[in-house]
Amino acid sequence: MKLTYKKGKGDKIHISIDGEYALTVDEMYFASLYLKDGQEISEQEYAGLEETVNIRRAYNCAVSLLSRRDHSEKELIRKLKEKGHSKGAEAAIEKLKSGGYVDDERFSRIYASELIRLKGYGRRRVEQELYLKGVDREIVSGVLDEISFDTDRLSDIIKRKYLAKMTDDKGRQKAFNALLRLGYSYGEIRDALENLQEEFTCEVYDE
Repeated sequence: MKLTYKKGKGDKIHISIDGEYALTVDEMYFASLYLKDGQEISEQEYAGLEETVNIRRAYNCAVSLLSRRDHSEKELIRKLKEKGHSKGAEAAIEKLKSGGYVDDERFSRIYASELIRLKGYGRRRVEQELYLKGVDREIVSGVLDEISFDTDRLSDIIKRKYLAKMTDDKGRQKAFNALLRLGYSYGEIRDALENLQEEFTCEVYDE
């Protein structure tokens, strides 16, 4: 098998095997391969070259995705495959994991904190969202056990967003259903409402 190459746009190098286009790599990486134009390579050598190129492409794509935000392992693999990097995805992720760039436990802590702080989600909804990101159930459980889903936070959400809707039975039911969708349990909602009732009672007496 004869390997030839030619310069493409920018820093691209196009590699051909026996006159047929085969691969494109960047100039810096190509230089590290020490390949010569017209040299003979075996099928095994070409298979190894193709594998390393696919992994490099997947790795670079993953790094680009991670530069925008953290991702779970399965989420990152899915995106790589969607972008045409199926062959190198798994190996690229293993490389990133070994370097500490992909860590489902860290991702879960960050993502859970954002969902709680920005969207006001309760434990059940946060748990569901992490499962959708492909995080292992054991990791999700461990991370969420570290987080305090206190009644005061829920009481603040009710005061800010739903208190005005609780003037009649229909409004209270709508508010209750909305809080359930946010991931709070019946017990948590009931306790928060009782706390609010006590708070308002105290305010009346203080006056």
